[in-house]
Amino acid sequence: MHDAARRLAIAAARHCFGQVPRDVRSAYRDFVLDTVAVMVAGAAHPSVARARATLVAAGGAGNASTAGFPDGSPAAVAGLANGMAMTVLQLQDGHRRARGHPMSHVLPAALAIAEETQAPASSFLDAVMAGYEVSARIGASLGGMQPLLHDTGTFGCIGAAVAAAHLLGRALDEPERAELIESAIGNAAAVALFPFRDTCMEGASGHHLFVGLGVQNGINVARASLAGLTPSERTLERFFGPRAGEAFDPAGLTEGIGEDGGWSRYEISSAYLKWHPVCAHLGPMLDCIEILRERLGAFDPSRIQEVRVQVYGTALQYDSPNPASDLAARFSFRHAAALALSFGALPHDGLSLNRLHHPLVADLAAKVVLEADPEFDALYPANRPARVTLVLSDREQETAEVLVPKGDGVRALTREDVDAKASRLMGSVWSSEHAAAIRTLIDSIEDMPMPTLPGDLGRALRHPFENR
Repeated sequence: MHDAARRLAIAAARHCFGQVPRDVRSAYRDFVLDTVAVMVAGAAHPSVARARATLVAAGGAGNASTAGFPDGSPAAVAGLANGMAMTVLQLQDGHRRARGHPMSHVLPAALAIAEETQAPASSFLDAVMAGYEVSARIGASLGGMQPLLHDTGTFGCIGAAVAAAHLLGRALDEPERAELIESAIGNAAAVALFPFRDTCMEGASGHHLFVGLGVQNGINVARASLAGLTPSERTLERFFGPRAGEAFDPAGLTEGIGEDGGWSRYEISSAYLKWHPVCAHLGPMLDCIEILRERLGAFDPSRIQEVRVQVYGTALQYDSPNPASDLAARFSFRHAAALALSFGALPHDGLSLNRLHHPLVADLAAKVVLEADPEFDALYPANRPARVTLVLSDREQETAEVLVPKGDGVRALTREDVDAKASRLMGSVWSSEHAAAIRTLIDSIEDMPMPTLPGDLGRALRHPFENR
């Protein structure tokens, strides 16, 4: 019982989604809806559309659904193609302490295997919760990623494996299912991706493979574990944690597991949903700009002499100073600020090249000065502080500061915010009626899940994209 994978697996196998507190179920409802919406809107983006179609065509027939494609695919192919769509818009879920995106990996894996095995809603939701709670704990134990290592495809792969194993072992009794999950954790920890961080800032669309391959790896690991492939002992402690984590703490792997072997707290409660379609480190800056907009009304760009942006040092590691693509722009402090000052709050499709190269944006981007504030460094990662100061032509200065971005902690998105974001994103590819039908399916998670939820959701996702 000293092996972290064993303790995590027992907790994952033990808990039933229907028996957790209602506020926890409500949080999972919001994160499932948000993740589906982010996935489908990202799937229609031209930067991944051709690659997704190529991979789906090569993957063959199966029972799992891929967003926007009418025919079924094998689970691992659907997991790859759906996972690829998660990071396109930079609107995916996040976890404050884990500093990554557990649900973006867990949900595609759980849905694909649930469809393939015709699992009921209860088993699907048990698997989603199991994968999420394990993944978030592993991510939080890392203390951030090693230099130049991106988080996607790493500990999220392990969460995908847990979710898939939970479903593949649903006919087993609890101890046997725990053994299967334990094996999946160890095997996934040995084969998780170690991807290059700078691909996203450089605008390389290969970045989108990170989540997709993480999901696919997790699914294949679960199958192999069920078929008898065994991991090395204590792979989390001996290999994955020290290699992936910048400040790995083995004790953190099992935090929040009670004396009864079950979860004593739920990590979904420490998660966040993004409001701005940019890297999470840029979100607080855009919050500051919106505060200034409310205070000053419409900005007069001709009066702006300088835009001083102060953030914590880690954030500046994710800056793309000269973005040449939609993706790179979502990591550019200067250009995201200039776009927001020029055109208003950024929509999910508001970082196109024609906007990026607009003369007004180029002029304002050149006026942005970035600074790391040592006082802010001390507040991260518990907070993500930012301060924006506009220096105007008459020497007037206007400053706004936030400690945490909208969507996180005390500034968590309201139910109305979550629903509005999901409606906007799904409405960009489907009719409002189809988007509403998907939301109705997912709404049932809180109290009485529709028994056929996984299959119904999969069929809804197969609807061809309409509003391109």
